[in-house]
Amino acid sequence: MDITIDNWIGIIEVDDFSPLNRGDIAFTTALRNAVVDLSDNDFVKVIVLRSRGDFAPAQLAPDPDPALIFTDWSRTVSGASALYQSMTFSKKVILTEVAGECSGAGSLLVLSSDLTVAAHDATFASPFAEHPEANFVLAALTIRLNRAKAWLIRDYAIDAAQADAFGLVNRVVDRDRLASAALDMAASAALMPLDGVVMTKMLQQAVLDASGVGREFDMASFYSAGLLVSHGETHE
Repeated sequence: MDITIDNWIGIIEVDDFSPLNRGDIAFTTALRNAVVDLSDNDFVKVIVLRSRGDFAPAQLAPDPDPALIFTDWSRTVSGASALYQSMTFSKKVILTEVAGECSGAGSLLVLSSDLTVAAHDATFASPFAEHPEANFVLAALTIRLNRAKAWLIRDYAIDAAQADAFGLVNRVVDRDRLASAALDMAASAALMPLDGVVMTKMLQQAVLDASGVGREFDMASFYSAGLLVSHGETHE
């Protein structure tokens, strides 16, 4: 994981975000810490999440150890100070730069960000089937309730053109122009004064709180326990 800061823009660059799909706690923790550190940095206004290859290829994740659901998994993935809450309620603008396959947890990164630039070859798989921390309220607010329900129930992937039409992404460009287009959008957002960025995000967070986004994240451990039961596992 490489982290750079230049001209008010912090970039988190990885090979891809597929470790999130296979339940890699170490990767999730490192990503969460990078987001929090950049969110607290007074010389950063925009945080960009970038992959060197496809954004988040699908990975088969083992079912979590039931004993860890309310401990390590909750703290690093779904809890109040965990990855997706830290992104959704960051004090800075978060931009995702998506090319190729974006599966499961990668789609949740997109939902948790403020802006997204996608390549024409990008596809966005539903995050709901395998990821209990997937936030349906956030999806309904982002792409409208009827589309969010179809994404949840039918568990299908949408292409970049559909994602643009749905409002899931803000711009679609050729893959070879993706990095420059994302930086252009980040630079435009960074023109806002730092206190303006923070105030804008605080106003947005009030709307998210009133809509129940935070409560949906808080239920993730409950959903995870239910998913284990539905897979035929039991725990004490």
